[in-house]
Amino acid sequence: MALDSGPTPLYYQIKTILEGKIRSQELKARERLPSEAELCAEFGVSRITIRQALSVLFKDGLIYRERGKGTYISEGAGWTRPVLQGSIESLMSAGIGTRIKILSYRGVVAPKEFSKNASLQKSETVYRLELVRFVPSGPQAYSLLYFPADIGKLISKDEITETTELISFVEDKVGSKAQGAHQTIDVGVANEVLAYGLDVKQGTPLLVISREYFTRTGTLLFFAKTYYRTDRFKYQIELARTNTSR
Repeated sequence: MALDSGPTPLYYQIKTILEGKIRSQELKARERLPSEAELCAEFGVSRITIRQALSVLFKDGLIYRERGKGTYISEGAGWTRPVLQGSIESLMSAGIGTRIKILSYRGVVAPKEFSKNASLQKSETVYRLELVRFVPSGPQAYSLLYFPADIGKLISKDEITETTELISFVEDKVGSKAQGAHQTIDVGVANEVLAYGLDVKQGTPLLVISREYFTRTGTLLFFAKTYYRTDRFKYQIELARTNTSR
């Protein structure tokens, strides 16, 4: 199947095609999905691109895996779920007027979330950037950014200033643009480390936003998990009706 050569990442195009088949129930609940090799042949892409597409479908709850058997369509996967879309440029501009403080940058064992999305071994080392973002009234967010080893080796924390825009900084390092990102929004509470970094009491509710940034070919640039103080961060979304026929 031919994919568009435009700016939309290949993994995202494949994810959209497969999701459409699932939503329309062309692929039915509990039906086995074609193997990675079969999908590579069908779309003419690499295995890593297929894995990135399947990772998004997995996180969205549309598919599940059975060890030694394969990947299957989830029950209820055809139900409609709201999808909110935005732009990388909007994320880049969101940091204007804030400043960052780097707490650490070092090699660590890949956390479960990152190793799954980057197709890494559980014991594989990645690079973690730990920082706090400030607004004029004080600390706003505590972030952990994880980079694959080949990208992490290119980065020095001494190059990052308090006003560095991190997405474009990473793009310049690798010579490739972040063409897409997958975002999830959750809630959490402050543990001892988060409470100290954000200047709140332990147990304070926090907004948790996770993002994976990909190149057009589906290569993962980095994974970011950010914990926000709810009194210093508001997430505003504008919605418009797409069906204007009536």
